[in-house]
Amino acid sequence: MHEVRQVMPDDGIVALDNGMYKIWFARNYRTITANTLLLDNALAAMGAGLPSAIMASLLHPGRRVMAVCGDGGFMMNSQELETAVRLGLNLVVVILEDHAYGMIRWKQAVDGFTDYGMTFDNPDFVAYAQAYSATGTHVTDAAQLGPALEHAFTQGGVQLLAVPVDYSENTRVLIDELQHETATHQDTADRPVHHTTRS
Repeated sequence: MHEVRQVMPDDGIVALDNGMYKIWFARNYRTITANTLLLDNALAAMGAGLPSAIMASLLHPGRRVMAVCGDGGFMMNSQELETAVRLGLNLVVVILEDHAYGMIRWKQAVDGFTDYGMTFDNPDFVAYAQAYSATGTHVTDAAQLGPALEHAFTQGGVQLLAVPVDYSENTRVLIDELQHETATHQDTADRPVHHTTRS
């Protein structure tokens, strides 16, 4: 999020798909201008990130527009890269690649379910982008992300960045710490309350 915020001007638009990263963006991405962080929080429809970014770019061709998608959500509407290229848009698409339906996997873990049916293999996203006449880039190190984003916007056209993501921090922040807070709150609620009265 820090790297994204650095390359996005005040009026730059970030369109989120649905996944674990949406929680982090919703909590921590600071906006300066209204309607510059788009997220469909109520319905949480996977696959919404790329189409909403396409529409934002059509409405605001002079502004920087970025879609942030998980690999699962992206593949639900990935064919819309062709639409973006055909319309001649300037659009950066960041794919956070964990080879899983990360949000559902996290929810299963929170509820103590067996990790089942949530992982998958991906295509080579760089080759996939090139098949639609877009530009694809693999980002393999966190230090490369900021420069790669800036380069993508400077180059113009439809740019896809495939970024591997380690979601292990979710376990600490969104499971362990929440369970600790819940247990602490419950322990406090269960303690007897001693009232004193004045005589």
